[in-house]
Amino acid sequence: MNRLIFITCFIFLFVAQTQAQTEEIISTPRFRLGIEAGVDGLIGRSNKLPMIRENKSSYYNYEDDYYGGFIYDEQTFKSFYFGIKPEYLIHRRFTVAAGVRFSFNKIVYDSDKDYFLWKINESADGTTNYVRIKDITQKNYYVGIPMEIRFFPREIDYPVRHYFLLGTSLNFLVNSNNDVSFKNSHMNKYDAEVSDQIDELAFHGFLYGGFGLKIGNTNQPFGNIEFHFPVLMLTNDKQNVLVNANDAFGFGVQLSFQIPLCKKHQLNYTVIN
Repeated sequence: MNRLIFITCFIFLFVAQTQAQTEEIISTPRFRLGIEAGVDGLIGRSNKLPMIRENKSSYYNYEDDYYGGFIYDEQTFKSFYFGIKPEYLIHRRFTVAAGVRFSFNKIVYDSDKDYFLWKINESADGTTNYVRIKDITQKNYYVGIPMEIRFFPREIDYPVRHYFLLGTSLNFLVNSNNDVSFKNSHMNKYDAEVSDQIDELAFHGFLYGGFGLKIGNTNQPFGNIEFHFPVLMLTNDKQNVLVNANDAFGFGVQLSFQIPLCKKHQLNYTVIN
């Protein structure tokens, strides 16, 4: 009899304790305004542009005293960005975000030798005119739309809380310019003619996964640090762009500062410890 009473009391206390824990209401604002900045470093392949003449010989041509060099197969470039990205808490473990992002990237197209030969034009009698170019630097400026989903494995809002993310950014070209460095300064008059033969990436997209750390309480302004890997770059194929972006991949780092908004629109839930 005493054993039965003891078991009954134990079950009662266990249920009461569990119920007491579930009565704890956790409130957090659903809307957040994020201010972000980051960099993506990617590795791709150079495009072999049809205007370039390549000569695999490593020695100088004794007749005209010039040679054309290889174009590096490997192409690296960095994309820097900053933006504003509102975020919405749809569940205690899930958030979605979208906003506007401004980005800049630079591509340097050069040779493994002193210069390469670039075809300017071809006359009716079959004569082809070339200029000697040391390198071409293209600078591109984009406005983009980032969209992201975050998943928090832990429900409790610890001061430091890790999460995983999946995101994309759709980027549209707003400005581009080319800086052509010629072997001889008297060839600078062909700068515009060379630039007109080079296309820009009018649109490109990033697709990336990663993980991050939320630092601070979500009821107050807090920060995030994120590591993106892999970062894939997606574009439409174009013949005369400097980099084959469809093969580009890399990694990225992002810092952001988030401010809770509309505290009256909160998500309330219970947590069992």
